[in-house]
Amino acid sequence: MAEEIRILRCDQCRTLEEIPDYTGDPNRDHVLKALIAKKHTTESGITHVGQLMKVEKKHWESPATRKEILRQLGKETTGLDPEAYLADAAFRSDAMECWKKHLRVTECSDYKAADRRLTPNTAKERKEAGLPKYRAEQDVYLCDFCPAKTAAQEKHFTKLGLYK
Repeated sequence: MAEEIRILRCDQCRTLEEIPDYTGDPNRDHVLKALIAKKHTTESGITHVGQLMKVEKKHWESPATRKEILRQLGKETTGLDPEAYLADAAFRSDAMECWKKHLRVTECSDYKAADRRLTPNTAKERKEAGLPKYRAEQDVYLCDFCPAKTAAQEKHFTKLGLYK
């Protein structure tokens, strides 16, 4: 089976954002939930209208094919010029800003720190419902989108004693 990615199209923001594929229980799609909470929810809690689509990664990475995909999305779904949408890899730009803040080093001091965990913004609703703080079965961090992830991960695993 070909590797896929997902494209989230937001009609309010007029953006297209690339996020990793996910095939499990939609209620446990923490990357999508965190993205929507961070960028596609109003202050009053109303979620933007949009569409989630899957595309084979090899097609999305081909500039010519990506251009045609964007043209078709604009023509068939909105009637707008596809250049009206800015395709962005969700959280990648945030991770790049974090990496720049750390002076582009590979030895990250806050690798997978609690404040780097991506979680949906549901604390108020969970408290009102008498539920504990949200915790995912498998945490996803902003660090997972960082260009220095491999080096930081290796150092972190060595520190934990997982490498000899």
